[in-house]
Amino acid sequence: MARAFSGREYTCIFGIADNNAGSQAGAVGAATQDENAVSGSKVLLRVDAPMNDIDFSAGYNRAEIARAGSTALRHQDVVNHYGSGMWTWDFDYLVDNEKAIQNMLELMHPEHSSTIGTSMVYPANPTPSAYGHLDDADKNKCGFIILQNPDTDQDRYMHSAILQNLDFSMDAGTDGGRLRASGQFMSGYKPIIESNSETFDTNQNKSDYAKGLFDCTTTSFGGSSVTVRSFSLSISNPANRIGFQGSSGETDGYVRGGTFGITGSITMKIDDTTNAFLVSKWQTNTNVAIQVGNGSTIDFSIPEANISGWNMDMADEGVFVEVPFTATSGTDAGANLAVIKLT
Repeated sequence: MARAFSGREYTCIFGIADNNAGSQAGAVGAATQDENAVSGSKVLLRVDAPMNDIDFSAGYNRAEIARAGSTALRHQDVVNHYGSGMWTWDFDYLVDNEKAIQNMLELMHPEHSSTIGTSMVYPANPTPSAYGHLDDADKNKCGFIILQNPDTDQDRYMHSAILQNLDFSMDAGTDGGRLRASGQFMSGYKPIIESNSETFDTNQNKSDYAKGLFDCTTTSFGGSSVTVRSFSLSISNPANRIGFQGSSGETDGYVRGGTFGITGSITMKIDDTTNAFLVSKWQTNTNVAIQVGNGSTIDFSIPEANISGWNMDMADEGVFVEVPFTATSGTDAGANLAVIKLT
């Protein structure tokens, strides 16, 4: 009898390709990115079990053609081309590794000028990255995912992957308030299915980051101190594949031509201070500064947040309000969208 597998047996290695590895070894589209990763960036990513497989469905360009003279489809009537589509991988991750989460912050905006080990700044007008096929410019642009299978010759290797969205959440009543991250990677290059023996870099399997809402000694909204029950932030920087190269139909690169967007929500206790925000902030369309963090090891700062709702929760255990918001660059486009410290 063939062996049955458990979803807990699968593991994930996650890293950033080194575009300066030489001879285009870590370039966009190069199938050697795992061997030419940025030094220290390959981490054991302990996502929630069971781990998601790569979604192969959009990698096929499929059509069913109804032809005259037949009331049923023939094999020839199903047109199916594998390689001209896209592949995605979704993850949900209770953050436990500092380098892993910093990799994700960096991949959301590879053209950043900030020092990721200190803070990640998403500026007022983020520069779109250029992702031409075999591009090996100075910036580290793409990530890679290796899903290691207990049936080793079925390991999945997604290279030249773009992190399209990254969502953060912290809730006082969930996971002990710990920081959770989720998102989706996309690639226009076919995942390689074969035995892959790559492993994490030295010491990058450690659980060395365990911060969350209860570490946030500063929680402020519009300059006023507030009591926060939950906080979430979503960063979106989507990409699309461009054309094709080679007979396989794989992409000729990517474009990130859409809006770089940051949205979120903050749930606060209603008291004398927060009660007034309905009129003084939302109804007057007044931007507010939001900060949730401790200023050093975990910190989310949105200097110019525009309120987009006011949702009361009148529970017996206390009245709270959930306030969704959108990060803006301010009235003169001079403010950062967000500054995030996870270090």
